[in-house]
Amino acid sequence: MIFHKAVTPILLIMIIFLFPILTLGQTADSSYESLWKIIQTDTISKGKKIQYLNLYIHKAQQEKNSLKEYQGLEKKVFLISESKALSLTEDLVNIGKKIKNDSLIERALLIKSSFLYANRDFKHALNYSIEAEEYNLKSNNQYNLNSTRIDIGNIYFHSRDYQKALSYFLKAKDYFQHKKDYNHIRGYINSLYCLNRTYWQLKNIDSLSSTIKESEQNIELLKSNHKALENAYLNYIKGGLSFLQNNYVLAQQNFEKALPFIQESEDFTNEHVIYLYLGKIAWQQNQKQKAIDYFIKIDELFKTKKFLNYELRETYDYLIAYYKETNQPKLQLQATENLIALNQQFEKEQQNITNTLHYELETKKLEYDRDTLQKQLKTNQNTFSFWIIILGITLLLLTFYSYWQYIQKKKSRQSFNNLLNEILANEQQYPNFSLKREKDKSAVSKDFQDTSKELSFTEQRLLNELDRFEKEKRYLNPVKLDDLAESLGTNRNTLSKILNTHKEGFSSYINKLRIQQALTDLTHKSNLRKHSMQELAEMYGFSNSKTFTNQFKSETGLTPSYFIEQLELNDIKKGNEHNPQTHNK
Repeated sequence: MIFHKAVTPILLIMIIFLFPILTLGQTADSSYESLWKIIQTDTISKGKKIQYLNLYIHKAQQEKNSLKEYQGLEKKVFLISESKALSLTEDLVNIGKKIKNDSLIERALLIKSSFLYANRDFKHALNYSIEAEEYNLKSNNQYNLNSTRIDIGNIYFHSRDYQKALSYFLKAKDYFQHKKDYNHIRGYINSLYCLNRTYWQLKNIDSLSSTIKESEQNIELLKSNHKALENAYLNYIKGGLSFLQNNYVLAQQNFEKALPFIQESEDFTNEHVIYLYLGKIAWQQNQKQKAIDYFIKIDELFKTKKFLNYELRETYDYLIAYYKETNQPKLQLQATENLIALNQQFEKEQQNITNTLHYELETKKLEYDRDTLQKQLKTNQNTFSFWIIILGITLLLLTFYSYWQYIQKKKSRQSFNNLLNEILANEQQYPNFSLKREKDKSAVSKDFQDTSKELSFTEQRLLNELDRFEKEKRYLNPVKLDDLAESLGTNRNTLSKILNTHKEGFSSYINKLRIQQALTDLTHKSNLRKHSMQELAEMYGFSNSKTFTNQFKSETGLTPSYFIEQLELNDIKKGNEHNPQTHNK
């Protein structure tokens, strides 16, 4: 009885594990060809395919047939979950390296990169793509090399380094367009699509229009099933062009024409980009409820998928504005919280990427160039040494420059924070006190240097008049010393002496007042930040944008454009709502 109880679970386990194998053995022999024929059959379920693949891989491992093992693992990668697939891609890389097959290594690296890219791990996806590119360079496999360049370009695109993305897409296009076989034609059209998306983001209407025409001509070379889908994506791009040209009717037609095909291909990212633009068009036409219906779809995507592309964040500007306008505070709060969560996600995704992607890639390129030079210049030691020194200096300068940029950015941000705190403190304690930067502390007025000196009646009267002049903000208008003296009932010499004694001179006095006013207004009035530098210059009494910028930097140590940029970033971090119209692309 005891023996029976002990054996029963063992037999049960054996039956569970052997049943699939016995079942499979009844339907197919154990040759690679017969197993692969079943694996490739579309009529069996995914679960069955995985079972046959496990048999195929096990057979290859037992017989130490690395090529067959690689083939089986590669097929299995695309049938299992992403988390399990990532570990299998490492096995693919190891097999390729074990048998020293550069083609298999490169393919495995790209597969691994594609899974990381799908999971928005752009930094590691780039690392594997660069490694794959190096193998293609060594083997001179131009087709795979330029396919990899498209992958690298897409990583740069999604990390919003559009200029770098363009450089890779253009290289790929230049290669594919000169080949006439079908795979190269498809590669050519793919590179054109990538270029179109990038020109759209850069709002480069001329280049976008030209590349769309090029796409139209070459899509005609495709087979009918491929042509239909590529035309759908081309309509999607045409919608973007029409939107940039403010032709909202044509934009809507193109987007709606593209939408069914994109939905059918389960491309939910671009599907929701279309919803964004259809919503923006409806908003422009004052059909706000219709627009909100589109924006809510995007919000639901974020809740379901837990991520959005960067351009889709604009959705929340509209939602927040609408809920505020219609007095729905709970929904407004929810939209604001979603935007904060989304910004945190982008910050996490982009952490160190913007500063390091370019450096990492260029370093890899330089290292590859260095290795190539070493091989080419073995017979000429002097030339070899010269280029090694040049490469070393370049790497050193690149590292130093990256570090210097980081330090400067940190210093500028600290200066901005100090300036902002000073503005707020001055408003509370000294509402009419002219801003004095740390470097101006030595220029203390003579009143404070000699407290024993009495002010004359004229001095006291003119200082009171100047105080009124400041309160009325007459310094924002064009003003000359003679005109100011006349308006205060005195002459040029007397006023100049007063200003030199108490206000650091006429020019310094007027410029400080103007810059102080500009700082205060820009801090609290976000709508002013939309104006051009020339408009701001005229608004604050300066003749041109260059004079305004120079004086602003002289007084604050920062440029006005940097000051405005940091104010905008502060508002985003605080979850403040901006006018959605300012974010239209």
